[in-house]
Amino acid sequence: MEDADKAVEAEVEKIKNTLIDEKELQKVKNKTEAALAFEDMSIMNRASSLATYELLGNAALINEELNKYHSITRTAIRSYAQQIFDVNNCSTLYYYAEESQIK
Repeated sequence: MEDADKAVEAEVEKIKNTLIDEKELQKVKNKTEAALAFEDMSIMNRASSLATYELLGNAALINEELNKYHSITRTAIRSYAQQIFDVNNCSTLYYYAEESQIK
C-alpha cells in the first residue's frame, strides 16, 4: 500500500511541476467537444443541460461551454494543480482486507 501511495504522490508531483503535452491537451479538448456534441443530440439531455445552467443563474451559459473548454491552457492546468494538490489537504486511508478473505 505504501508503494502505491508513493507512486500516486509521484504522479501528482509531475502534474504540479511540469506542463502537460500540447498534443495530450488537444486530445482531451477534442474528446470533450465530441462528448458535448453527442450529448446534445438527445432532446432530454439538451433540456437537462439547459435546466442545469438555469439553476446556475443563466441558461445562456450553455452556449459558452465549449469555448470555456477550448480556452484552458497548459499553464492554467499546472497552476490549478499546484493550488489543489496541496500536501496539507491530503488524507490517506489504507484499507486492508482480512487475510482469511484473501485466496
